[in-house]
Amino acid sequence: MQTNALTCDRCGRPARYRFAAATETAPALRCWLHGLVYGPVVRRAVQVAAVVGTILFVINQLDVVLSGKVTPVVLLRIALTYLVPFLVATYSALAVNALHTPKALPSHVPPTTPGATT
Repeated sequence: MQTNALTCDRCGRPARYRFAAATETAPALRCWLHGLVYGPVVRRAVQVAAVVGTILFVINQLDVVLSGKVTPVVLLRIALTYLVPFLVATYSALAVNALHTPKALPSHVPPTTPGATT
């Protein structure tokens, strides 16, 4: 019996993401776990986090660091300043490349008449 289910190129689990042609013949298919660690997604997310996180750090935390008043809470805020853009970039990349299953249409759709109410 042959199925048309798409599977992850790495582990064989059901694919949830399709990334642009990894090779000239076929796109890269990944499950949720391998989609999270897919090289191009991680590299882009790190780049975005470095740029956006640094801008936010300068705006929000630089004065505290330069004044020497760094506390564990400030360190946590700095970490979150870089983590949030990383997570947003990763989520965005996965959302754009998600495989969408077509929704089944009902077997019978009642005809609608303009202006009719039910």
